[in-house]
Amino acid sequence: MRKKFPVAPRPYRPQVGELVKDLTSDQHVVHMDTRGGLAYVRPIGGGLERTVDPTSLQPLPDGPMLVVRPTPPKPRGRIRFSESGA
Repeated sequence: MRKKFPVAPRPYRPQVGELVKDLTSDQHVVHMDTRGGLAYVRPIGGGLERTVDPTSLQPLPDGPMLVVRPTPPKPRGRIRFSESGA
């Protein structure tokens, strides 16, 4: 009979764009990415991105929520400028 060892819980890894709680600042932030062992987060309404320890991020009690920001479409075609202003 094989002996079963307890399995350590997997660390929480949020999705890009997911709203999470930052335990260091006690605020809800948007998870932007994780690179080089650091998590990059940004305030909900926008602002400067900052780095935090990924273990300081927790999911919200209501479950994962993704923050969607619509971006305006890029202009198509060429924009013509005339020197005469007409």
